Amino acid sequence: MVKDPICNMDVDPVSAAGKSDYLGKTYYFCSLGCKKAFDKEPQKYIGKPEDSHSGDHH
Repeated sequence: MVKDPICNMDVDPVSAAGKSDYLGKTYYFCSLGCKKAFDKEPQKYIGKPEDSHSGDHH
């Protein structure tokens, strides 16, 4: 199983709803909605982990 980078759900690569190649790595998605969100701004989802909380205060 692999993790959907958008929703963090476990996804089986064989039955994934979609996949995208980015920077030489393949990402799998539980739904086409997640794939679309990733394709639109992949850096937002796979950026450096230490940056994930910055600027996120509402």
